[in-house]
Amino acid sequence: MVDLKAYLERIHYTQRLEANLETLMEIHRLHPKYIPFENLNPLTGRVVSLNMDDIFNKLVLSNRGGYCFEHNTLFKQVLKQIGFQVSGFWARVIWNMEPATITARTHMLLHIIYDGQPYIADVGFGAMTLTAPLLFAADVVQETQHGIFRIVQKEKFYILQVLQQGEWRSIYQFYTEILEPIDYEVANWYVSTHPNSHFTKQLIVAKVDDDGRYTMNNNALNIRYDSGRKESFTFHAANEILETLQDTFNIDTHGLDNLADKLSAIMNTERVP
Repeated sequence: MVDLKAYLERIHYTQRLEANLETLMEIHRLHPKYIPFENLNPLTGRVVSLNMDDIFNKLVLSNRGGYCFEHNTLFKQVLKQIGFQVSGFWARVIWNMEPATITARTHMLLHIIYDGQPYIADVGFGAMTLTAPLLFAADVVQETQHGIFRIVQKEKFYILQVLQQGEWRSIYQFYTEILEPIDYEVANWYVSTHPNSHFTKQLIVAKVDDDGRYTMNNNALNIRYDSGRKESFTFHAANEILETLQDTFNIDTHGLDNLADKLSAIMNTERVP
């Protein structure tokens, strides 16, 4: 069990709390706005715990964020306590990859049944996090506040795609096998500790806001507004990044004593010709 009152305060939810589609839509919109996607723990060599108390303390009480396993584990528990029927799926991330690339099972998303209808929910994908649940139906174009999506059905799996500049781009391929917490523990251990995992080698931060998406990769901040306008900023010192983490993403970095050194090392590596 989690403290629903504290969670709802964290995401600034003020409406009546009922197990209906309106509630699901609103908390799915607010969660990625107020709880950022970030990988500061694996980047600084700290354990990513999937214990519910640890996730709640980190994401809700400590003004931190996390990645997919943390976000969607928390969101799943919240939905269950509200009264939704929800389970966990798994996916292979193929965002920004060649079509033939085969990736590991390193992403978690949620499957929800409400009023006899199936939905897909995902508050933990970072740069392309959903901000609304999607009806789990193949080839149905679905418009949300922060993007137009569809689900494509293949023989053994489904592909989530987003429409960008007139082109459908694949985000991940997901499977309808319901996973247990131990299954996510194995994948979480790999992505948070393996030296080849990009979560242990580079800074990745993201959030959505009412006007668009904010993403940070190492020392580069990119803002993609819903209007189509884009802005990019490059930082040249670790303290500038730390200020951006706090001011733009509302991340409390206290206790991460080696974060500044890690950021400096990343920037020094990128400067090498």
